[in-house]
This record gives sequence, C-alpha cells and structure tokens, in this order.
Amino acid sequence: MRLLAPCCAFLLLALWSCKPEPAPEPATIVRLWQNYIDHNQFDSARLYSTELARSYIDFLDALTTPEDSSDVFETTLYDLKCDIQGDSAICHYLIEGELGERIPDTLILYKVKGRWLVHRVEGFMVIPVDTLRPGEEDLIFPSDSLDAELE
Repeated sequence: MRLLAPCCAFLLLALWSCKPEPAPEPATIVRLWQNYIDHNQFDSARLYSTELARSYIDFLDALTTPEDSSDVFETTLYDLKCDIQGDSAICHYLIEGELGERIPDTLILYKVKGRWLVHRVEGFMVIPVDTLRPGEEDLIFPSDSLDAELE
C-alpha cells in the first residue's frame, strides 16, 4: 500500500512526459527540405512533400547523374517569412543567384495530418508532352532566337 502512491505518481509523470513534440513550423520545414535538395537527398525531401512537390523532386532526381550525386550545394535562404492561414502557408524568401544578386522565391506548404509539407514550388510546371497540340512544341523546346538569323 505504501508503494501504491509513489508508483501512481511515477506513472503519471511518465505519461505526462511522453507528449508528442509539436510539428515543426513551416519555416523549419522549408529549410530542412531545401537542405535535402541541396545534398541530393531526394528520398528524404519526398517525405516532406505533397504529390505535386514530388513531381519537382522527381524532375531534379532525373537530372542528377551518379557523378553529380556527390555535388553539394548550400542554398542560403534570406529573409524567410511564412504567412500561415489555417492549413496553408506561403513562405517567401530570397536566394543568392550566381552573380550574388538576391532572387525572390516562394514555396507553398499544406498541413496534412498535422504535418507541414511542401506543396508547390513556384515557377515549376510539368507540361505533359502527350497533351501538346501541333505547333506547341516551343512550349517545351523553344526555338533559338538565332535560327532566323542563320537562315
């Protein structure tokens, strides 16, 4: 009987301390996701992506050759700010271009089953080749502006 009270107290303390950690905020997910992309860890990036963002990762993965897989980039996200509205977040930030200029970029995240996932990568659009009509080839393979001058 004397052990019942301490055992109950210990059990309550153990249960109270086992609360799940809160899900990371959108800004944390954006930094984590970008780090996985920079290090060609596409499978890890897919874990933090919706189906739409996975198509972007698949595109990057297809471009990466085994020789490129060891190449590591370090993208610095400047002025990262996320506007959260319910289960959606729009994260705006600046990245540094090749010439040192700051380029604005945006990621859209959705909260799915309590976890923030990258949903849409601004500026990336997959155009299904089989839906092109004759004359629309320039959407994927733009003609070179020098073609007219060379003819």
